[in-house]
Amino acid sequence: MSFNRLLSALGIAVFLAACGKPAEDPAKTPAAPTQAGPVAPPAAAPAEAATVSVALDSEGLRLVTETGSTRLLAFGRPTAEAVEVLTGVLGAPANRSVNQECGAGPTEFVEYGNGLTALFLDGRFTGWSADRESAELVTFMNGVGVGSTRQQLTEAFADLTVEESTLGLEFTAGEVSGLLDKDGPTGKVQAIWAGTSCVFR
Repeated sequence: MSFNRLLSALGIAVFLAACGKPAEDPAKTPAAPTQAGPVAPPAAAPAEAATVSVALDSEGLRLVTETGSTRLLAFGRPTAEAVEVLTGVLGAPANRSVNQECGAGPTEFVEYGNGLTALFLDGRFTGWSADRESAELVTFMNGVGVGSTRQQLTEAFADLTVEESTLGLEFTAGEVSGLLDKDGPTGKVQAIWAGTSCVFR
C-alpha cells in the first residue's frame, strides 16, 4: 500500500471513530445538586382584633373591650368622628334622619341595628337613646338597661326618682331618664336616654 493510501485509510478510520461516539446532550446532563436553603417559617397570622362593645354612660357611650378596659366616647365629640367610632364597633347605621322640630333644635338621629340611637346637634354628639330592641344588647356597665326592673334601677342609682309625666311613668337618675311600663318594683324599663333628647311632652 502506498503511503498516500495509508494516510487516507487512517484518516477515514479516525473520522469514523469520531462520528461513532455520540455527542453528550447538555440538556440530559444532570444538574449538579444544589444545597437547599433554610425554609422560611410561615408568616404569623395577624392577631385577632379585640372585641369591643358599647355600654351606656351618663356622659356619652363607653367602649368596652374583652379585657374590661374602657374608653369614653364623650358628649361633645364631632359628629363625623363619633359616627366613625360607633360604626367601627356596631357596623353601618341602619338609618340616619334629621328632626327639625326637636326642642333643642334640628337634631340628627343615627340609628344602629341594636336598638341604640346616637343624637347629634350642631355637628356634635350630644345624646343617645335605647329602645326595646336594645334589651340585653346595650346596657350600662352595671348591666342595667331596657328590660331591667325598677328594683334593679333602685339598686343601681341612688338618686332615682319616678313620677307620672305626659310621657308615662318616667324615671330620672342624674342625667339619665327613661320610661317604665308600670309602677312597683317589678315594673320594667321600656326606653332610656341621656344627654340631648327629642321627646314631645
